Amino acid sequence: RRLREMIEGRADVARRLTVEITETVALKDLEHSAAFCHEIKSLGCSVSLDDFGAGYTSFKSLRLLGVEEVKIDGSYVKNLIDNPDNQVFVRALLGLAQGLEMRTVAECVETEAEAKWLLEQGVDYFQGYYFGKPDTKPAWRAALEAEKAA
Repeated sequence: RRLREMIEGRADVARRLTVEITETVALKDLEHSAAFCHEIKSLGCSVSLDDFGAGYTSFKSLRLLGVEEVKIDGSYVKNLIDNPDNQVFVRALLGLAQGLEMRTVAECVETEAEAKWLLEQGVDYFQGYYFGKPDTKPAWRAALEAEKAA
């Protein structure tokens, strides 16, 4: 409800906003989670399934949730270069997501080698210390405040 109030009449903001729901939370109450995801999408926002591959997401639940993006769980990305099993899992997760025309995000990317390998596999976006550490005072907050004041 609060999100709706914040972005109502601001399609430009909604279009740039992605709401994350973790795979574990989504699967606890699939019907409620699906309704939540569809409501978020009706506002013009995107929905991302976080920690994809960490739980037991079924093909049915992926379709029911209607997410546009999946974030590959960092446990598969860590030590990816030295772990052929993780490479197989990541390729499989990417194949599924790409086949369903979902954007993909790799979490916990910490080395250039991991970033390069993931890029070669077709990952769309990356998160992790290789690209930057979390910031307690994000620059985007100042940008949003400036936009709001305009």
